[in-house]
Amino acid sequence: MMRMEISKQKGFINVKGTDIYYESAGEGEALVLLHGFPLDSRMWDPQMDMLSKKFQVIRFDIRGLGKTIDPGLTFTLFDDISSLLQKLQIKSANFLGCSFGGYMGIEFVLAYPKMAHRLILVSSGGFLPVSEDMQLQNKRFREEWTLGNIDEALDINLHLLLDGPDQEIGRVQTNRLWLKEIYREIYSKELSQNRPTWLDPHPSGRLAEVNVPTLVISGELDHFDYKKTADMLAANIPNAKHITFNKSAHFPNIDSPNEFNDTIVSFLRNN
Repeated sequence: MMRMEISKQKGFINVKGTDIYYESAGEGEALVLLHGFPLDSRMWDPQMDMLSKKFQVIRFDIRGLGKTIDPGLTFTLFDDISSLLQKLQIKSANFLGCSFGGYMGIEFVLAYPKMAHRLILVSSGGFLPVSEDMQLQNKRFREEWTLGNIDEALDINLHLLLDGPDQEIGRVQTNRLWLKEIYREIYSKELSQNRPTWLDPHPSGRLAEVNVPTLVISGELDHFDYKKTADMLAANIPNAKHITFNKSAHFPNIDSPNEFNDTIVSFLRNN
């Protein structure tokens, strides 16, 4: 039996003054993957092969992260996404965002409601004030990194996000070294200080306007900031569904990729 090859393409597309790096794989209904900060589109490696067998999957690096250079121009994330999809001749899509990518997804749906079919929000951030505990965790990371204790700093980060802050250090080994090396590369570079112009009014006060089927995913072992955000999103987005990955923290797509991928396919096929 002949095996069907999955259609793939990658490269750079000029969008509003910058060359955005993207990858597209598969055919059919479009699914756009929105990465967290300061991660880049590599965080979706555990999803690409499987999901591209079901959908046309598009992932990209936002300005200043991954392979996309930030030229320092004023920009909005939602306009960048819209322009990228138009140049790929995609009129509408589903959106899957993790962490800061969840914020991007809601921003886009509010700015371009006719371009969105369904929305999946994983461990989303950007909607509530950062707690003192989270600020302390981030301070510990920065202090160790500044002292040159690179591995110690990266382990603090992995413990917080991959293991879960209240769990045993090293609890999760699946994809741990891979993720650690991505973070090492990211933090070894100078991060762009140019920030997007945010949607106004802020999306946190407009959740009732999100009018597409929405799945909220949280990790039971995640930091309480993100769990609180998930509860808020599920309560305020009309008809949103909320599921919890009991053995995951911030990255269920990384530590439980098979279960996660099945959950995504089920939601997109049945809603």
